[in-house]
Amino acid sequence: MFNNDSFSLDIRDYASGNLTLPGSKSISNRVILLAALGNKKIDIFNFLESEDTEIMLSVLKVLGVKFQRKIQIDKNQVVKKEIPVLTIEGIGDMANDLFEKQNNLKFFVGNSGLTIRTILPVFVAFFSRNLNFLSIEIDGVERMRQRPIGDLVDSLKEIGANITYLKNEGFPPVLIHPAEIIPKKEIVISVNDSSQFLTGILQAAPILRRFWNDPLIIKSTGFITSRPYIDLTINVLKNFGVIVDEIEKGVFKINTIGFLSPKKIIVEGDASSASYFLVAGVLGRGPLCINGVGAKSIQGDVKLAHILRNMGADVVFNDYSIEIRAKNKLRGVTVDCGDIPDAAMALVPCALYAQGPTLLTNIGSWRIKETDRIEAMRRGVVQLGGTVEHGDDWIKVIPPKKLSTGKIETCDDHRIAMSFSLASFSHSGDFTNNTRKVFFDKPNCVKKTYPDFFDEFARVCSEGVKVITIDGPTASGKGTIANKISELLGYRVLDSGCFYRVLALISARLNIADDDEYNLTKCAENMNISFFEGKVFSGKEEITTKIREESISIRASKISIFKSVRKTLLRAQRDFARYPGLVADGRDMGSIVFPNAFLKVFLSANAQIRAERRHKQLIQKEIPCKLSDLLIEINKRDQRDISREVGSLSLAKEKSSVCIDTSLKSIDQVVRIIVDEFNKKSVSSH
Repeated sequence: MFNNDSFSLDIRDYASGNLTLPGSKSISNRVILLAALGNKKIDIFNFLESEDTEIMLSVLKVLGVKFQRKIQIDKNQVVKKEIPVLTIEGIGDMANDLFEKQNNLKFFVGNSGLTIRTILPVFVAFFSRNLNFLSIEIDGVERMRQRPIGDLVDSLKEIGANITYLKNEGFPPVLIHPAEIIPKKEIVISVNDSSQFLTGILQAAPILRRFWNDPLIIKSTGFITSRPYIDLTINVLKNFGVIVDEIEKGVFKINTIGFLSPKKIIVEGDASSASYFLVAGVLGRGPLCINGVGAKSIQGDVKLAHILRNMGADVVFNDYSIEIRAKNKLRGVTVDCGDIPDAAMALVPCALYAQGPTLLTNIGSWRIKETDRIEAMRRGVVQLGGTVEHGDDWIKVIPPKKLSTGKIETCDDHRIAMSFSLASFSHSGDFTNNTRKVFFDKPNCVKKTYPDFFDEFARVCSEGVKVITIDGPTASGKGTIANKISELLGYRVLDSGCFYRVLALISARLNIADDDEYNLTKCAENMNISFFEGKVFSGKEEITTKIREESISIRASKISIFKSVRKTLLRAQRDFARYPGLVADGRDMGSIVFPNAFLKVFLSANAQIRAERRHKQLIQKEIPCKLSDLLIEINKRDQRDISREVGSLSLAKEKSSVCIDTSLKSIDQVVRIIVDEFNKKSVSSH
């Protein structure tokens, strides 16, 4: 089902509900750098916690920038949403102190193109005032060494920068030496390869402006790829007191010296990340409400919603949200994607479900991103059974009559993985192949911009079907009752405790202590669990009986208290929800795993009665035990389950809509109460 190096998605029919986007990566990294270059303390709300932003922060930390993280709880959500807040103390002119001493600095930027293209002009500006400093080296992963930076370097050299390439001309790594800035009438920058070159110069302009007697003029040449990102940069700069005037098309004037930081700034949701859920709302029929971007968004990628409307979707724009659902059959379109190259990637899998071919043009920048995205998308479509034509800056997708099981090479590119997750929605040809799957290598690549992507994808898909959650303490009858209800309704059943018992078994075999959260989490990430005909498998080994041993159950209770362990297993549990419905039993099914479940039930029973039930079960299995020992263990488990930090029993009870004390009730009586509540709610919801 899942492990750290591979991942698979089976067919799903629906996606609906509400999704709150993480903060925009593009805005976060711009704001983080500008906040550091200012002279004040600033609180950045909803900044994106991801690999790319961590890379930017690691660079600033070396420069002496101080920052703190905290979490603000948004209680307006069904599940309390944690809003990350980053407080940065700007160093402003104090940055000069760092460069006064003789020193050599090295910076690693991973595969973050925005980081290298925005810090490079800043370093050049600081160097011009500190000629005693020795050098700065900037390098990245192997793919970064294949991503062009020559046009930016050439532009900086024209104003006096001393930059040398350490390997291949025009590509990282680079070495920067101190040199005096030579003011020119205008700074000319070619933007044919990337709009980020222009963003880098614009963001460094308030520092460079000190060397000009007159306003700084920046002239871009060539077609500005992803023009909305330049507008985004100008908008963010305005928040820091920097006014950028576009005096003619592609020519910008900046007269501001330095940065005036606001006390706080709120980062809107990531419109590029929204693209996958916009398509999911159509392929999964919706309605799906995506919160964080809308009609007032400053990001160009919201344009994708208009394109989907042209393809046949029903789209409603609110100021800060977009609601989308299927309306008519999707039709193939021809789209100039020059303004939205990142969001446009979601149109490739979407095209597999359309009537007629879809042609995406002006996507040459795909070839110099984290991977050659045109080639990667071509391979993915072919793997799934589609037909592709392509050129240097275009791709044409011709949908097949049916999709095939396919193995997607993500090339360690987050957008490849997120895009092809959409191919897991039911296709018109799937009625003859309902076992189709989409396999991915390196699924953790999504950490670059959206670490929780697959968890949230599974959640919105689960909310498209009716889910009954049954939570409660051990031996309250959850499992037996869940199975009875699933049989009556014809629903799938999820024994969430099974995942923790499998982890308990495997981690015990690996001699991982039950209090070693780090290695337990790593073990959970690499589990290969599958279910077939009521049996549980780890790899090819059947472990159904072994995970039911009492010692394993006790160990499972102990390791389930850890937040990182629970988060790791969350995705797999959510992905059990399929049409026509699911009955899920556990301890946090209605509070954490399925927070918007159709019906939430909480079962309880007297501890003595629960101990007697467990004693009877074990004796029937000829397992020796003492009732007194079982009662002690049940009380211990209750205490752990009630007081644990994440997904506590207390929260499950609070979030439930039906509470039943099973102490003096038969199984059939409890089942009848739950089914009656389900039927009542089903009638009232129509």
